[in-house]
Amino acid sequence: MKKLALGMILLIGGSVAWRMVRSDAPDPKLIYDRFWIDHEPRAPKEQFQVLFVNGEFPMGHFATRTMWTGVLEFFHYHIAPREDGVIDFLFGNTNERQRVKYTARRCHERGFDYCLEIAGTSRGVQRYYSKKEWDRETNEDAFAAQLVK
Repeated sequence: MKKLALGMILLIGGSVAWRMVRSDAPDPKLIYDRFWIDHEPRAPKEQFQVLFVNGEFPMGHFATRTMWTGVLEFFHYHIAPREDGVIDFLFGNTNERQRVKYTARRCHERGFDYCLEIAGTSRGVQRYYSKKEWDRETNEDAFAAQLVK
């Protein structure tokens, strides 16, 4: 009986440890302080979609950009308590409130390091990508310049 109990504990512990180190497990904190784009533009005038959610202040923005121009729409956000991967966006210009569900995770797709899927907002796109170096320390102009190298 003791061997069975010990075996179950080891099995459960191993399973939990495996999920924690798995590189593609969702991490709700990855959405913050990172520039997310829908695709890497191939030319300076090609449009791409951007999402940024500030982790220090409850605000962020959606943008349609090129390297040279951009149209931004800012939002205020509230984190849904006890619900990982759920955030409420409040768009001050229209007073719209949208409950957004998202999954952010590490990935290795299309040359990117992170993937983000969102649902529940009428702005932006449903799938975004990011790279390790596109964090909060990167200003937006340097970020755009990196894209079009």
